[in-house]
Amino acid sequence: MVGQRRKKQRSKSRLMGNHQNSWLRGRNAIVETLDAGRWLPLELVVSEQLADDIAGPLIETATVLQVPFEIVGHDRLTQLCNARDHQGVIARMPPFPYCDLETVVAQSTRPELFLILDSLQDPFNFGSVCRSAGVFGVDGMFVAESGQAEVSSQVARSSAGAINRLRIARVESLCNTVDQLKASGVRTIATSPRAEQRIDQLDCTVPLAVVIGNEGDGVSDELLERCDDLVAIPQATGFESLNAAVSAGIVLYEITRQRSRDQSGITSRFQRRLK
Repeated sequence: MVGQRRKKQRSKSRLMGNHQNSWLRGRNAIVETLDAGRWLPLELVVSEQLADDIAGPLIETATVLQVPFEIVGHDRLTQLCNARDHQGVIARMPPFPYCDLETVVAQSTRPELFLILDSLQDPFNFGSVCRSAGVFGVDGMFVAESGQAEVSSQVARSSAGAINRLRIARVESLCNTVDQLKASGVRTIATSPRAEQRIDQLDCTVPLAVVIGNEGDGVSDELLERCDDLVAIPQATGFESLNAAVSAGIVLYEITRQRSRDQSGITSRFQRRLK
């Protein structure tokens, strides 16, 4: 095992949740978080049973970023995060660093592509949407200050690390956000089983903001009234509608497919956005 260092004094900073819910666990999620360097842990805790070739780089990165760390017994990690699937490393996290609307818009690429999440409650759904947003090069996401699941350990894990590469803004009013985006030339769309137009029939090469509705109630009436277009996702009859995360992935794929015909594709758009 990597040489043990003396435990550093713990920070008294605010936490992502209560004590147990403030721990991010799992090697991939923590490696991605450290590599991104934007949402820095308050403390890293590594199992003494973790192999040197895994623990070494983690501790080296934590040292460079000045993140305190300690090496403890494997059972201590389970006790701290109240879970056994930590894979030998956990990180105590501060609240997620949300952006403001102006920053998200200013740092977007043309044609812009945004997501607006209307009160998603399930952290796994939230994380899955973030994963799709990262894959398809979404410029930014907007969530409400209330009624929306916050970024948590579950969200970070189910996003497969994409949460660290996304610009997410918390706003007081999603309706006002839609109005501001529309004023700047961004069209707003939402999926609806009652829509007469399919997503593949819509011109997706223009600046777009896609509204993703709540798992139970869908998109609120106030937001639907503000949308420029309602689109349907073709599906077999006799089945219930797709869940929020799956719908988001399908819509984002179709948008990127259309845009890639005239641009250089998904990968280059994502790379440009990260610069």
